Amino acid sequence: MIQKYIAMTALAFLPAMHAGAQTLPLADVSTEKFVALCQDPADELAQTFCFGYGEGVYQGHVVTRDPKTPQTICIPKEGIGVTRSEVLAEFIRWTRANPQYDKDYAASTVLKFLPVRFPCKG
Repeated sequence: MIQKYIAMTALAFLPAMHAGAQTLPLADVSTEKFVALCQDPADELAQTFCFGYGEGVYQGHVVTRDPKTPQTICIPKEGIGVTRSEVLAEFIRWTRANPQYDKDYAASTVLKFLPVRFPCKG
């Protein structure tokens, strides 16, 4: 019985041990470092982090934007018609085409990319 308990306890900690092995960027990471982390679609932990980071930057923009200023990012409410993976891949391609942002904060670069990818019409 005790061996079963030890085995189950060890199994419970495996995901945490795997997650701990992943090196995640600091809060003020550069675009270059963010792209380096996010570029491997097979790295599920990094991809999940990158999706959450991008969503957090966008949601932060939404809640802090001055409602008196024109809206610059217009993501359709009915959905964007592409996956998060596709948008992340587009962001990575865009940053490679715009290396002048490599040393900027990743959040700042995300906010430069989103109006290009999701411009407001009219």
